Amino acid sequence: MKAMSIKQPWVHAILREGKDIENRSWQRSYRGWIAIHASQSPRTGARLPRGHKTPDLKTLDYSAICGVARVVDIVTKSPSKWFHHPDDDSINYGWVLADVKRLQKPIECNGMLGLWTIPPNVLRSMKRQLPKLYFTKD
Repeated sequence: MKAMSIKQPWVHAILREGKDIENRSWQRSYRGWIAIHASQSPRTGARLPRGHKTPDLKTLDYSAICGVARVVDIVTKSPSKWFHHPDDDSINYGWVLADVKRLQKPIECNGMLGLWTIPPNVLRSMKRQLPKLYFTKD
């Protein structure tokens, strides 16, 4: 199964606040399930959109798989309040997320840049927490 490392509080926003887009400067042809990995350090100064309280960063999980989501599209425009509209001429790729599921207990795991394959022992732990979810190796 593929994973994406994301800084807090954005993992929190995906799993608890309905964040339906993950903003990236790169795109892939990948569609399907991904594990949501909380990076080891937060994005300090991050602000959630109006109506969403930014959590205390000290209370969040880090260096762990915290949930899963399905990537259903990658777009360059979106009406979602979570989509980042760059002020310069750069392109933002919004990874559209659906079917988000939070793990009851985050699973410690080192992350990487880009899309990466989670270790087999982590996948087994995920399957125990989400037994009804169909997992693939890639």
